This record gives sequence, C-alpha cells and structure tokens, in this order.
Amino acid sequence: MLLVGSNEVERYIKEQGIRYFKLEEFLCRCGCGGVVIDSKVLDTLEKLRERLKKPVVINSAYRCIKHNRAIGGVPGSAHIRGYAVDIKALHSATRHKIVEFLLQKGIQRIGVASNFVHFDVDPDKPKPALWTYDRAKHVA
Repeated sequence: MLLVGSNEVERYIKEQGIRYFKLEEFLCRCGCGGVVIDSKVLDTLEKLRERLKKPVVINSAYRCIKHNRAIGGVPGSAHIRGYAVDIKALHSATRHKIVEFLLQKGIQRIGVASNFVHFDVDPDKPKPALWTYDRAKHVA
C-alpha cells in the first residue's frame, strides 16, 4: 500500500508500531518535504533492523522528480514512485547480511554498491533483478 504525504506515513508508523524509523528518514532530501513510501518497504526495513540488531541508515528513500534528476537518477526510478530505499552498508559482511535477508523476505529487486544496498518493490519493474552500480553514476 502506497503511503502518500507526511500525515499518512506518520499515521502508518504509529499504527503499525514501527519503532526504528521516523518520517524524516523518508522525506525527499532536496528539502521539498515530499514523501511517498510503500508500506512493504517500511515493514521490510523494520524487520531488517530487528534482524541486524543495529541501526539501519537510510541514504535515500523518496525522491521528487527534480531531485532525482539533480543526482543523476534514472527517469522512472522506483524512488520517484515511493517503492525504493538505499541503505548505508560500508562493509562487505553488512552488504551480504542485508542481501541475504532481503532474498529471504522475497524481495526480488536488489542493487549493490560499495557503500549501500538498494531494494525496491516496484510492481512495474522487471523481476527478479540483481545489479551492481558503476561507481561513477547513481542510476536507481
């Protein structure tokens, strides 16, 4: 279920007892205040945090079209539609744990970079898909 706007996201976090994440982590980073996030992304992040037993840092969640363009994101990115998140992961072992967890939870779209793991639940994108990122360009 897509959650659109701050009020919906905050209400879902409160009603579902999401303990480890706050609205601010999902807002567009350009400062526009926009937010769209799929509830499955939120639920998956909460379970991942419980599994890892340490903080999960979100590098990027929702992006407005303008911000996505500014950072070199692809047109039609799952981030624009609220279906994606990039999680900070600086160590190989951490990336492995995250990817292993996501696969166990049935997540079928995963991108791996040297410093983050992307996952999305975009219903319109091909799956299964597993990719790596060119260090020179952020594309998801």
